[in-house]
Amino acid sequence: MNAIRASLQGVISTAILVWGMAGPAASQNVLATVPIPTASAGQVAVDPALNVIYAGGGQNGDSLTIIDGSNFTIATTISPSAGVSSDMKNDNFWTGSLSGGKVTVYSGDSNTPISSTSVGSCPAAVTFDCSKRRMWVASQCGSGNDPVWVFDANKLTPIDGPIVPSGTIKQPPVVSPNTGKLYVTSGGVSKEINPTSFAVSDTKFGTVLAIDSNTNKLFATSGNNLQIIAGHTEAISKTVTLTYTPAAIGVNNAMAHVYLLNPSGNSIDIYSETGKLLSTIILGSDTQPTSLAVDSVRGRMFVDVLNTALNSWAVEVIEDLSSVRICGFPGSCDY
Repeated sequence: MNAIRASLQGVISTAILVWGMAGPAASQNVLATVPIPTASAGQVAVDPALNVIYAGGGQNGDSLTIIDGSNFTIATTISPSAGVSSDMKNDNFWTGSLSGGKVTVYSGDSNTPISSTSVGSCPAAVTFDCSKRRMWVASQCGSGNDPVWVFDANKLTPIDGPIVPSGTIKQPPVVSPNTGKLYVTSGGVSKEINPTSFAVSDTKFGTVLAIDSNTNKLFATSGNNLQIIAGHTEAISKTVTLTYTPAAIGVNNAMAHVYLLNPSGNSIDIYSETGKLLSTIILGSDTQPTSLAVDSVRGRMFVDVLNTALNSWAVEVIEDLSSVRICGFPGSCDY
């Protein structure tokens, strides 16, 4: 880790952490900053069981960088690959190949391909339903009519698709393990796909960017607003007015922390699941957070960041154990 940090001096500024809650000093630390190829900037995933981080392209290219979570070194880079999600039961990870038109499954133990399916239409962003054992894949061809596919994660075979929401998909879709619904914003319109009929319908809220399957809460953005939504009723329980539109949202379901990425402010806001601002992590100057994955087991987030001054990309590993000191708060140790 020391070698990594030393090599990064002058590349990406060290993050400054600002704690906004009363009480002891924050347990929020930057553990590492790992440079990645520009082609690997896009979707981030993590397998806590294997302690592996995946940085999948799609935003700027088509490569996948695999990072060892024990020492924060790059294990390997795979290409072509765009978007990524991990099946933590089978320890497989899934990715699309963009213009290659294939959805490929890799063994997380060996990083070797075990299955590949041709679907066409530039498969990219991937999201996993751990309950129904399904993997959803969305395309990014830019044709204005991006389709979606759904796969059986055990058999590694297609279930249905192409499902056409009728618009360009710019954000990775999110699936609810509680209901099996896929939430996707297509052509600027928030939609959901029924897990049984695969029919597409409009929602009454904004773009869903994260879900806490423990509490069955959806977290969506509508302009400069954070919407907290009850998963089963799909009623908006809370709207929080922001000064920015989050680039992405992540959830630590052990601590009930919701992370909002603020590219314009070079920062990450941490909210409770009731909509209360807990703290803000201010990143270094010229450092824009764009996407993230969360390891709730270790209390870490893995954030794709762009250094706008150098036009370089990295994954910042940030430890957040702040609320473990608060008795009765989710994630604290009660005896």
